[in-house]
Amino acid sequence: MPHLNSKLNVLIILILSGWNFTPAQTLDTLIQVENHRLHFHIIKGNDFPILFESGNGDDGSIWDSLLNPIHERTAATLITYDRAGLGKSEIDTSRISFQQEIKDLNNALMQLGYTKDFFLVAHSFGGMYASEFAQLNPGKIKGAVFIDVSTPCNLSQAYTERVKASISEENWKLIRQYKAGLYFVLDQFPEIAAYMSTRYLSASIPMTLIAAENYRPTTQIGETEQDMQKWQACLKTLGNLPNHTYVETKDTDHKVWEKDPKTVIEEIAKLYQEVKRN
Repeated sequence: MPHLNSKLNVLIILILSGWNFTPAQTLDTLIQVENHRLHFHIIKGNDFPILFESGNGDDGSIWDSLLNPIHERTAATLITYDRAGLGKSEIDTSRISFQQEIKDLNNALMQLGYTKDFFLVAHSFGGMYASEFAQLNPGKIKGAVFIDVSTPCNLSQAYTERVKASISEENWKLIRQYKAGLYFVLDQFPEIAAYMSTRYLSASIPMTLIAAENYRPTTQIGETEQDMQKWQACLKTLGNLPNHTYVETKDTDHKVWEKDPKTVIEEIAKLYQEVKRN
């Protein structure tokens, strides 16, 4: 029975080579930080974890379509989470602030056992959160992939004040009701931008900057074409710094991976493998 013997030989080879039949272990949990709980989704793997930061108003589920392909390419632990008042995470409105959110994230990660090195992936305003996380963890950030992120270059005082002033009273109420975490960020938008103006991710950390091709202003919050041009120019400047790589995608919008997941997955996997070797 040569056909059966062939199958047995293949099976033996797979077993001897350590081939793993078990799917990646996942953890979906709520972690207590002070008076509220943060929701984490973790795919467990090896080496230092990849921590994902979503854009303003988004929870960790925006990364779901990318997680399995990235895990297959890197075998790394992948960590997504919902910021306070978003997704499944609770919020303590008596102590919410940008700085406190990062301290709470740090606290939760320590409880989960992640205290050493990290690789960061961030989108939009998540670049600010990732940068502040790096400030709290000096020497622990191995690399970062920033996707169409906000930067101190484009978040000027005039821009942030204009955005805040452009939100109608009705929209303020809706935001507070359905996305409480976003409400408190927007309420302190100019102050957060000023605070982060000198605290952005260090240029000494290897970074890949992935930019969209299409930039459209959100007129409901007072954005203009000039704002979008500045956003694009600021990203190019950041992406072309020493130790950085600038990647411009084609036919993409702000959430680049929705139209070009391949590039996002490849760039994350490529930089992760490079910094792991160094």
